Amino acid sequence: MQLSKNIIKYQAIYLTIVFGLIIAYGTLTPIDGSVIPGSDKWKHFLAFAVFVFPISLFKPKWTWLIFLIGVLYGGAIEIIQPYVNRYREMGDFWANTIGAIIGVIIARFILTLKSRRASPSE
Repeated sequence: MQLSKNIIKYQAIYLTIVFGLIIAYGTLTPIDGSVIPGSDKWKHFLAFAVFVFPISLFKPKWTWLIFLIGVLYGGAIEIIQPYVNRYREMGDFWANTIGAIIGVIIARFILTLKSRRASPSE
């Protein structure tokens, strides 16, 4: 049982790395002029919620670290974007940050439900 828990925790780390690479590709690849600025907030929100979720769920002691990494990563992306023919938008940064917050909250909610089911009812 312990071995499978460790495997799941490592998979959470790998998933987070993969999600981070996907975010980098999606946000730092040059775009053509057909994309309308400001239309992608939900994508930013969802991407960063998914980015922080695996570690927040399977390595809860690392939650605040992955949250901080998510916020800093989102900020770094916005700083870099003008250099790769993209738009720097504070709205994207806030969508990233709020997505990271919601990803953490959802993981915490699941962990709370799980611990309530595991504890004997009073």
